[in-house]
Amino acid sequence: MATLPHEMTIEILLRLSVKDLLRFKCVSKPWCSSIDDPDFIKLHLSHSVKTNTNHSLILRHCEYHFFSVNYDSLKTTQRLNHPLGEQKTPIKILGTCNGLLAVIDDNGRIFLWNPSTRKSQVLPSTEIEFSSPSIFFPRSTYYGFGYDPI
Repeated sequence: MATLPHEMTIEILLRLSVKDLLRFKCVSKPWCSSIDDPDFIKLHLSHSVKTNTNHSLILRHCEYHFFSVNYDSLKTTQRLNHPLGEQKTPIKILGTCNGLLAVIDDNGRIFLWNPSTRKSQVLPSTEIEFSSPSIFFPRSTYYGFGYDPI
């Protein structure tokens, strides 16, 4: 049986949705390795942005439920299981970048969550103490979320 060159296989895989890629990881060890490769992930994201494909909208309902709506077919809606599972703990979205979401629960724990792969990571808590609060600078918590390609 003839096999495709690796470069051609990669070109084909780049055009698939994340959901399909996750399914096709079990085809073979080389496919799994290629799909998990950080360079492939960057290429896939870049290809999706350039071709305006694989886009979805994440919606939050009643502080507990999240849904993904596919832009290509607005009739396709999928309920997402957030990092806290089925707990009735409200979580808020702090920001999003390149398909990742930064979310926070009511205990102040911050998660990076990839709804496409269903993976999440709790971020370590880092408190920065400022000088005593005043009228001009009340005690507040600020969050920022972004991506630096370097």
